[in-house]
Amino acid sequence: MSDPIAARADAIHEALLSMEREAGADDLFPLGYLIPQVLLVVDQLDYDPTDVDGEEFDAVFHDWLDDTFAQDGMSETDQTTVRQFFNQACQQASTP
Repeated sequence: MSDPIAARADAIHEALLSMEREAGADDLFPLGYLIPQVLLVVDQLDYDPTDVDGEEFDAVFHDWLDDTFAQDGMSETDQTTVRQFFNQACQQASTP
């Protein structure tokens, strides 16, 4: 049985790793912040793979970011940059 959430998280994770390989020094912080969290979030989810859509991971991850940003006291500028990279990775993961 296929797991659409795990597949989506893997695709986003791979996109982020690819982005990191090509990143300049200024982009390493937001990418380094995101990469480990993708796997952490998917590991903590409790769901039935037959009842979910892979894109649901994106919304769950945005909610996760809201919570971690508050806990980390991250600046608005850094939050925006992290979200931009996540959204870019989501777009790359959606492109065949």
